Amino acid sequence: MQYRRFGRTELQMPVFSCGGMRYQYKWQDIPRREIPLNNQENLEATIRRSIEVGINHIETARGYGTSEMQLGDILPTFQREKLIIQTKISPQADAKEFQYNFEKSLQNLHLDYVDLLGLHGINNAELLNYSIRPGGCLEVARKLQAQGKVRFIGFSTHGPTDVIIQTINTDQFDYVNLHWYYINQLNWPAIEAATRHDMGVFIISPSDKGGKLYAPPQKLIQYCSVKPFLIMIDNDISRVSAYFISLTEQY
Repeated sequence: MQYRRFGRTELQMPVFSCGGMRYQYKWQDIPRREIPLNNQENLEATIRRSIEVGINHIETARGYGTSEMQLGDILPTFQREKLIIQTKISPQADAKEFQYNFEKSLQNLHLDYVDLLGLHGINNAELLNYSIRPGGCLEVARKLQAQGKVRFIGFSTHGPTDVIIQTINTDQFDYVNLHWYYINQLNWPAIEAATRHDMGVFIISPSDKGGKLYAPPQKLIQYCSVKPFLIMIDNDISRVSAYFISLTEQY
């Protein structure tokens, strides 16, 4: 596995991460006893294999239903210092609700701390305000950091580039989760802004927002010489890169 410096966090981040949005059983919280054994076994096998090949960044969110709870049954079995655990909490008008949701996440994960806490979905000016205003969610996150429950604080976003740059320019965040792909490079100015602030940059949802490669639109299929899904499993990075460059030129 290859690793990269994750901005000013100084973490060595694997170039591939194990995201926890899709392998959970339900999008809603349910009692642990209702999770089928085969689903939990599949999740645990996924995590074990991920760590075996060096993908030690495990990413989830309070908004991912049973994901945190299911991860909580497997994560404590590994050496904690070898893992990079990230969860995300949505900004709230009431910062106390934000803190409550974080404490629930930590309880679900069966961990004493998370390495990365993301304010989940700063997508517009209102959510940015909830985050950075006095007494807001970022202030709560800082207190959690002082208590040793959080190592680094970042944010995720599906918002427009100008909102992302505005959030980055507060210089209050250590990293950002955002969209950028060969076929959608609109957020490049945000990546440049994050670089100026020495923030870690984490590209999210490449096979979904990056073209819905598992269920591609007809236009993408027409432009492809191979089925789009194949680029998700092709282990020849030079061939994949050339393919994407060709695709971009056709667009």
